[in-house]
Amino acid sequence: MPETLGLKYTIAVMEDNAPANGFSANSVLVRVSEPDDTPCAGLPIAFTVDNGAVLLSTDAVTNHYGVAQVNVVSSRVGRCTLTVVDGEGKRRSTGVNFTQRRSGLTLALR
Repeated sequence: MPETLGLKYTIAVMEDNAPANGFSANSVLVRVSEPDDTPCAGLPIAFTVDNGAVLLSTDAVTNHYGVAQVNVVSSRVGRCTLTVVDGEGKRRSTGVNFTQRRSGLTLALR
């Protein structure tokens, strides 16, 4: 397992506020780099979520840019916490939001 001590983890929510319909996904990227900003490729990353949300994949491996991506869905309106767990068990978290389903048509009147 690669050494993770001193690595920088940057979590970015790329897609947020997905409808809480059980199939529309929020997307989160994690970038892992050395202290000098050199990407860390091949690092296993585990993910967890709460509040009834479901991960489409619970783990990933960073690519040659040091990036791993995960998508999360929910049928529950509200915020869930997505947690990234590194190889040493250190945790970093961010929130993603799921919104009320929109129904009906939107008409534009002229």
